[in-house]
Amino acid sequence: DAMVYATYSRGYKGPAYNVFFNMASTADFALAPEKSNSYELGLKSELLDRRLRLNVALFSAEYKGYQANVPDLLNGTIITRTINAGTVETKGVEVDATARVTPSLTLTASVANLKARVKQFNCPPGAAASCDINGKPLPFSPDWKAALRLKYTQALSGNLSIDWGLDASWQSKTMFDLQQQPDSFQPDYAIFNARVALMSTAGWSLALVGRNLADKSYSTL
Repeated sequence: DAMVYATYSRGYKGPAYNVFFNMASTADFALAPEKSNSYELGLKSELLDRRLRLNVALFSAEYKGYQANVPDLLNGTIITRTINAGTVETKGVEVDATARVTPSLTLTASVANLKARVKQFNCPPGAAASCDINGKPLPFSPDWKAALRLKYTQALSGNLSIDWGLDASWQSKTMFDLQQQPDSFQPDYAIFNARVALMSTAGWSLALVGRNLADKSYSTL
């Protein structure tokens, strides 16, 4: 009914070369590998006569020799160059639960808090943008994510039933540029979906699905 686990793992991302469009003939050195050390401690459990499933995970990872694209100056032109940018780290906690409230009603919820930050940034000489980003967030990694789902199964006559479903997801502000440009941030947003399906024990189903019912515009880049 319950399991506690702990893991340690090492990661390796091989050497890389800069291959930007105006690469100089002398720029033939390879970037050093990116290496990581990660730790995780977690709990997986089924409680209340297996009517409640609860999982918790704590994790932390450090990446050294982080390979990142940064703006740089070459002969007066701003280019994008891949460098060993230094050290970054991620750490956080995830919790998810599924509860069978009644034989017909199931609730699923999850929340995650992740801090992905630049720990020590190595600024290239003559960089075209500020490198004062120690402690700043990494791209594409919001600090918070949460989701909630409700599913209700309504029995009909014969071998038919109707599944009603509602779900919502939310994430906090997201940054898309390592250089922390002011226009590279996306505000927090929520998405709402709904579903109704006619189900048969014979193995077929017919569903009507509505996604992003609030017509929220957002970017996934």
